[in-house]
Amino acid sequence: MKNIKTATIYTFLALIFSIPAFGQITNRAGEIWKPVEVDGSKVVVTNAFVNFASGKRRFTGNTGCNQMTGTLTANSHSRIRITGTATTRRACKMMEGSVPEDTFLRALNHAVRYSRHGQMLDMFDKSGKRVVRFVSTPNEAPDDAPAGNVSGLDDQKWYLESIANRRTLVAITGVFVNFIAEKGTAGGDTGCNVFGGSYTAGKSNIRIADIMSTMRACEEDGKMQLEREFLDGLKNATRYEIRDGHLKLYRKNAPLLTFRGEPKG
Repeated sequence: MKNIKTATIYTFLALIFSIPAFGQITNRAGEIWKPVEVDGSKVVVTNAFVNFASGKRRFTGNTGCNQMTGTLTANSHSRIRITGTATTRRACKMMEGSVPEDTFLRALNHAVRYSRHGQMLDMFDKSGKRVVRFVSTPNEAPDDAPAGNVSGLDDQKWYLESIANRRTLVAITGVFVNFIAEKGTAGGDTGCNVFGGSYTAGKSNIRIADIMSTMRACEEDGKMQLEREFLDGLKNATRYEIRDGHLKLYRKNAPLLTFRGEPKG
């Protein structure tokens, strides 16, 4: 019984001490941590970032290619541990001057200590070598920013109403897309096949990729043509707009798809 009480006290103290420590590395509202140096090499250009949300023990971010999430623990002695990192599986051609994805992930996983000075956050490995230096910058919502509730995309289930601002050849029945922000996934039904993929979104930009679907053939009523135009619209979308309960997807300024929103059930 004494051992149980002692263990409980230590656990409670660990939680108490970890709270202010975690607060030292959480992002201020509207900011993210962008890497400027990884494994001794300066990062010239990258879409990579991490977001340590206040009050949570999980983090989100981007490797510069794929969305990522994981678990973060920190204590009052500037110790840190990043575990359970998971990413999407998109293949990307990295820009010159950026940090390779595996290098960035390895640096995060090797971090055992951190130090913050104002807008700068350093992480060190067990030998004392600095493995990552971050700078806190405004979240400008680049194309590869993680999906999030701020976008409003995952608030409703979106049913297709029109393609390129014109009526479709057949009545649109049961064609929809559903966004799940916490997983960064988009999926639904084409009216013929079930499909799924990944998405990233900012304040107005969007990218839907890696779409896969079942292979059922639906020749009746032009459903295959509708499916092709619907999926092409999702894949080609670069911008979105939500207004008056409707979601519109665009390729730059060209309208692609219009949806009406309904509560998720």
